Amino acid sequence: MQNNKNALYIPLVTLLITFGYAVIRYNVFKNVPLGDIPLFIFNKSISFTAVILIGSSFFLGPLAHFWPSQFVRQLYLRKHFGLIGFSMAALHGLISLLLFSPTYYPNFFEAGGKLNLIGEFSMLFGAVAILIFSAVAITSIPSVEKSMAPVQWLFAQRLGYIAFILVLLHVSVMGWRGWFRFASWPANLPPITLLSALVIILVLIMRVILIGLSREKGS
Repeated sequence: MQNNKNALYIPLVTLLITFGYAVIRYNVFKNVPLGDIPLFIFNKSISFTAVILIGSSFFLGPLAHFWPSQFVRQLYLRKHFGLIGFSMAALHGLISLLLFSPTYYPNFFEAGGKLNLIGEFSMLFGAVAILIFSAVAITSIPSVEKSMAPVQWLFAQRLGYIAFILVLLHVSVMGWRGWFRFASWPANLPPITLLSALVIILVLIMRVILIGLSREKGS
């Protein structure tokens, strides 16, 4: 019972923290209208929470490898975090479609209302990432997992890293121009796209380190 509570409480607390950060950064210090909170601001929180949860799902494996006594017992959270993170990513995609217009995302559109290069690449990376995560989520269903050979299932799960790289490209194309304009950060609070990118990079670095160590042991 406690395990199930943790699987729900941690994502909920993460969502509340990211939502609070989004409100403080965008509504309080950037003067985004309060009327934008229900969808536009909350969508930022949902996307950041999705990245954190999916990243945590990937990150628990390396943590259990390096510090087994502390983290092996937490490995059950990987599936929960991954599926909840995917659900939030899908919700983020749906809300983004509802909001998708030059009014909310002016940097994605040309003057005539057509998507510009930034908008097209950002949407492409995000859409393909959702598609791959969908396949990974389907293979996490117990009945589907049982029907697959272990090698096939592991390959499908590893596709999640490709999707995570695409998410990195998605947020990078979307926000990199503001990452280095420190003076423009409201109250010196970094953009959510930058924070999301840092989470993804950290997860990928840990994965590369783990692969390198595994190859050294095998040689």
